[in-house]
Amino acid sequence: MSLSKKIPLVMYLASAFAIYSNTARADHGSMGFGIGTASPIITQTGITLPAGMWASGLIAQFTGFDTPSNSRLLGLKNNAIDDAHGDVHSLKSLFIPSIFAAYGVSDNWTLGIRLPYVQRFDLRSPSEHGNEVLSQGDPGGFGGASLFSQYRFFHTEDNLNHLSLVVALTTPGTTNVQTVGHHGDSESLETHSQPSGGAWNPAAGFSFTRAMGKVSLDSSILYTVATNGVQHTNLGDTFDYNVALSYAFVGMARNNLFVGSNNSSWTGILELNGQWQDRQKTAGLTDPNSGSNIIYLSPGIRYSGGKNWNTALSIGTPIVKNLNGYQTPPDYRVTYRFVFVF
Repeated sequence: MSLSKKIPLVMYLASAFAIYSNTARADHGSMGFGIGTASPIITQTGITLPAGMWASGLIAQFTGFDTPSNSRLLGLKNNAIDDAHGDVHSLKSLFIPSIFAAYGVSDNWTLGIRLPYVQRFDLRSPSEHGNEVLSQGDPGGFGGASLFSQYRFFHTEDNLNHLSLVVALTTPGTTNVQTVGHHGDSESLETHSQPSGGAWNPAAGFSFTRAMGKVSLDSSILYTVATNGVQHTNLGDTFDYNVALSYAFVGMARNNLFVGSNNSSWTGILELNGQWQDRQKTAGLTDPNSGSNIIYLSPGIRYSGGKNWNTALSIGTPIVKNLNGYQTPPDYRVTYRFVFVF
């Protein structure tokens, strides 16, 4: 494949590679994992980078939450059936910008790395005696590197169908962010509010792509095994499941990625992005305010402005919010990406 033919393909292949996160619970980042560039934005594509090509860029995700009032938080604390159910907190928003790089080792094998920064805003929780709500500030820090590999083990001769195996490993990040404690002294935030859980979490899954002229279909699944991190805490396994439809407003959705030029500058995308989260355990005790299943309906658009870059924006609305106990429910989620290749 010539360089002029590879570049449009690579521009299809870089975004989802950048968006994997090991954080969990309803107020943590929930991003997909993969290497799609042109479409979709979050769902993992089944296509791999061509041999010898690099893709890099920025992914930023902002989540706003339906935050409770102070009186609501105090009511949850003081009327709880036990201390575990009364251990609640609130978050206004979550911002996770990430940089990433991916390399095509061969036409069927891609390796990459993602480096996220996790920033929370307006973290609050009731005091120990339930008589006031304490502000825990805006904790932020390095979320831990994600190392990943994608191997395409099947594709048809016409390059319209692709199936890949995805494996990943998330490393520990920042785990020592401090806040004002219940007694006015400085203490470490609980693990679920830290930028990283401090664990080594492996993941594996599959991704599939089917081109259908102006329309294309992507789907992916990824299961992450959570191991014990700091404060003897296991944040819980996660299962990410996604499906996306993409529509090329001009030209073909996928076929033109395998020829000299991509004549579809604008692509519309509609995704369903779901994540099931197991319950958190600390020192063997299960947190009743943990575990969830959340599905976002995420329409988006992508613009390819040149031979070696594109940008995309997705706005997600949670259509399923099954949360155990009390967790700050998500209200909306915005995902932006910028990708370039070389």
